[in-house]
Amino acid sequence: MNSEWSKTTRYIAGVMLIILAVFILYLSRSVLSLLVIAALIAVILRPPMLWLQRKARMSRGLSVALVYLLALMVVPLLVTLAIQAVINAVNFFAALNYQSILASVMDWMRTTLIALKDLQFPTGNMDTAIDQLADSLLAQLGDEPSAVVPSVPSAATILQSLGTALTATFKTAAGVVGSVVSQVTLFIFVILSSIYINLSAHTFHDGFMRIVPERFKAEFTILIARIERLWGSFFRGQLTLMLVIGVMSWLGLTMLGVPGAAYLGIVAGLLELIPNLGPVIATIPAVIVALLEGSVFLPVSHWVLALLVVGLYVLVQQLENNWVVPRVLGNAVDLPPLVVMSGVLVGVNVAGLLGALLATPVIATARELIRYTYRKILGEDPFPPVEKHSLPPFNLRLRLREWFDRVNPFRKPRLHEILPEAEHPVEGGRPPEGF
Repeated sequence: MNSEWSKTTRYIAGVMLIILAVFILYLSRSVLSLLVIAALIAVILRPPMLWLQRKARMSRGLSVALVYLLALMVVPLLVTLAIQAVINAVNFFAALNYQSILASVMDWMRTTLIALKDLQFPTGNMDTAIDQLADSLLAQLGDEPSAVVPSVPSAATILQSLGTALTATFKTAAGVVGSVVSQVTLFIFVILSSIYINLSAHTFHDGFMRIVPERFKAEFTILIARIERLWGSFFRGQLTLMLVIGVMSWLGLTMLGVPGAAYLGIVAGLLELIPNLGPVIATIPAVIVALLEGSVFLPVSHWVLALLVVGLYVLVQQLENNWVVPRVLGNAVDLPPLVVMSGVLVGVNVAGLLGALLATPVIATARELIRYTYRKILGEDPFPPVEKHSLPPFNLRLRLREWFDRVNPFRKPRLHEILPEAEHPVEGGRPPEGF
């Protein structure tokens, strides 16, 4: 008896399986975002677990338990410190005297309008119209900048409002407790799901490879490895970028004498989570602080300091794009800025903040899949040899040795500096690295 399906039956069964998979995703849409967060946590914590398995010869279960235990101990401490730093930054910005910059702007507008009135225009009608417009604007501005003085409520009003607030608090207490229990339950679900993903990652991979035809298994193995490397390098690189840009901004603002340089550095580091737009947004509070407070020790005006701050952030952005990002992220997520910004906007509309944060790796993953499919359609090699990167890898040991050789007057010449190039068997007349 022949049990093999015909080609038409196989196509129908394949389409039905795809429809069933889409229907299952639709039913699980409420927990899909939680599973995505759990998978992200698993991806971030996977490198130290693999290191423990390879270097310390630990079992998979022991390495997973150790890493998650350390993460549950360290992450709350880091989050507490980060929240406290953010609170301090918010308090610093809230304590700034915004009324002074408003007064400065109003004085500048008055001076400009008075100077405009004193100008002589070619025609009398234009001169009259400009004078009338300047007089109208000066009348709107008034003699002094308007300051809103808050009114203090009476004691009876305060007591009445307090009673109403207490009543509302007691009514909503049960709802708050239920919400807290729900959030704790979701947190436990995410952590347990992440642990299960790391424990069963090899089974997911093996199960997927079993359904792949034999002649495509080698290509799919490379494709999955490239995607895994892309996501891992993105998250590790993003954390490194936040630290590097935050420190660079803090040091630069400190040298310019901008008050609150540490808080502004924290803001710049945190806004690195928003690709391309984050550095632009981080410039705004720094410029506001420069306009309001000025420099602590530089003898320049507030406007000049604001221009210096803008130049500093432009310099940091150029260093980030041309030096930091290529060495930290490489070309794994090298995408055009317009594509990244469009992806961030689409991600916000689709999945909110989570969509904005994951827009870059999702687009990079889609690029890998499209590139693989396109090359297979054309009959080309889906994974051609990678060209060597134009930027050499940063080797701290070699850089320190080169610097020490330059400044050491008593060093002995090396062998490749004594012998002529013809006597060296290495291409270019240079010995191997570490010679």
